Amino acid sequence: MTQRRKKSRVKRLILAQLYVLLLLMLVILGLWIYKEYRSDKDIEAIQQMSREAEATPTPRVLQVKRDDPVPTPVPTPQIMQQYKELHDKNPDMVGWLTIPDTPIDYPVMFKEGDNDHYLNHNFDGEDDVTGLLVLDKRCDPSGNGVNCLIHGHNMKSGAMFGSLKKYAQKEYYREHSTIYYNTLYEERIYDIIAVFRSQVYDENTTSFEFYDYIQIDDEEAFDEYVQGAVAESLYDTGITAKWGDRLLTLSTCEYSKANGRLVILAREREGE
Repeated sequence: MTQRRKKSRVKRLILAQLYVLLLLMLVILGLWIYKEYRSDKDIEAIQQMSREAEATPTPRVLQVKRDDPVPTPVPTPQIMQQYKELHDKNPDMVGWLTIPDTPIDYPVMFKEGDNDHYLNHNFDGEDDVTGLLVLDKRCDPSGNGVNCLIHGHNMKSGAMFGSLKKYAQKEYYREHSTIYYNTLYEERIYDIIAVFRSQVYDENTTSFEFYDYIQIDDEEAFDEYVQGAVAESLYDTGITAKWGDRLLTLSTCEYSKANGRLVILAREREGE
């Protein structure tokens, strides 16, 4: 075999390997796109279920008159109409988060002692890289705690908390300053106090660790959290909070530093 033939054969082998590699990359890309498409469709189906249930009239309960007085039982919380079917389908659902005019319009999940499961699974429990929004395992799933911390992936597609990075711009905040977080039992409206960058620190840090202010049980810890968030905020929103208010914290990955986080702190609107 001549030198030229050897070079030609080597060239063909290299080209064949490149073609195989390219084909493999296309297959992987296609699978990734399909998974994101399927995830989007699953979320759309869940959103549609919620909208249809909300539009369904609540059955009227007839009051029966009694001659003898009957002790009035303490009413148990009733799951709102729009969430009954979804909660029956998956009891791990504990609420719904919406920020109008953004992609954020998703169920919030809670799994006892586990923050990771629903970051990698969909509503039906299947593997899903997009995941869902997750209420921190240290929070009260009923939403009655002082602070609800919700985690979500920073997806490049903008899904889940992928749009939160836009809050780095004050103009975006002005146009999207209201957050709706409904528990299963009541509707809630929140106003944003602070938007800040942070990170998950090692155990020896003395820095402000926003994620440790979950089970807030006194005014001192409450003020420390709110003041720490305001001090770190990228801009002044003019909103603050006082002991007795309920707080909402949204957290997603932020890539300007190791283990970075972008965090939004909000306060339940007075009178709501």
